[in-house]
Amino acid sequence: MAHNSSALTVEEVRSRLQYGLEVVKKPAQGKLAHDYLVPGGPYSEQWDWDAFFMGVALSAENPAEAVYLKNWTLNFIENASPEGKVAGCLTAAGWDPRLNHMKPFLAQGAYISSRLLNDFSWIKPHFDTLKRIALYRTQHLWSEKFGLGMWLDSMESGADNNVSILEFPHASVLACDLNAFLYRELQALGKIAGKLGDTTEEQKFSAQAQELRKRITQYLWNDQEKIFCNRFIVSERFINRVNYSSFVPLWAGLAPMEEGRESIRRYLLSSEHLMAPYGIRSLTKQDHVYNNINMIKPHSNWQGPVWPIANYIYLQALLRYGFKEEAKQLAQTISALVLRDIDETGGMHENYDAETGKGLAAPGFVSWNLLVRNMIAEAESGIDPFVIE
Repeated sequence: MAHNSSALTVEEVRSRLQYGLEVVKKPAQGKLAHDYLVPGGPYSEQWDWDAFFMGVALSAENPAEAVYLKNWTLNFIENASPEGKVAGCLTAAGWDPRLNHMKPFLAQGAYISSRLLNDFSWIKPHFDTLKRIALYRTQHLWSEKFGLGMWLDSMESGADNNVSILEFPHASVLACDLNAFLYRELQALGKIAGKLGDTTEEQKFSAQAQELRKRITQYLWNDQEKIFCNRFIVSERFINRVNYSSFVPLWAGLAPMEEGRESIRRYLLSSEHLMAPYGIRSLTKQDHVYNNINMIKPHSNWQGPVWPIANYIYLQALLRYGFKEEAKQLAQTISALVLRDIDETGGMHENYDAETGKGLAAPGFVSWNLLVRNMIAEAESGIDPFVIE
């Protein structure tokens, strides 16, 4: 990674990114009955993971801002179908069909916002709907044989052209990132149930989380390659592509300590695989399709570029598995990357060329890259504001 001889401070980074805090806020309108968060720029939609990560980024600094994470939760709950399906993108007119069903973040958002606001009472009248949404995938996009979930397609996953999903038939890939998110959802459902005084539900969801954890490590950990891999349910074979989604389970703490550390050393910190001069790549340099193409249609490019959101997840995985100095260096590198972009272009981009640091898609983009405001502070403190405990 590029090394900045003059280390950036938390205050400097936050000051320079201050402009982003207001451009992401929108007043309630139409089917979005509560004030909400959007990616800055031309967007007016509420997206599942954009607003989730933005909501936690804002509230990590100021707990009162968790009201936006609460509102995000309520907007999805109030737009859900009776069986618990809700699109991953909402507009003032209702569902946007580009994302079939929202990512598994809703219970986590409800739990984190309630903890920060010190109020779980608002969830009680909505808890049944929240559970139906969080568990919808276990009924409709689920492998009974493996006891694991599937994305409908790569767009639904957020990592739009992820090579370990992209060219496979719909609902045919047991995905590392998805099941790690689902594990965290079950944990959050259990914690919420406990806060609402339902110990039976608390124990049930806790047991389900542990069962899913067991299945993830049993079926998605490739012990020969020492990495989590997606799996194609037709052939039942691993999809051996080293990319961003392989490390989401480490953020969730799903690998034992030594296995997780070996995976990080072998891939995440290796310049032959994911480590680049300007951050950590979204796909290994060894993959035959590795590239840094500036693309946003028909897919955003997760086949090589440095994504701030992926690097935030990598940072938390590094901290969880004892690589604190590497986490600090990564935080400095990504912070310097976006500040240089602001100096040169007046704003941030969605992703960056891993080899040159040049901004690629979506100039002026403000979304989950607000997490960069907190990366140095969290690398130094070891705090994970997304933790479910």
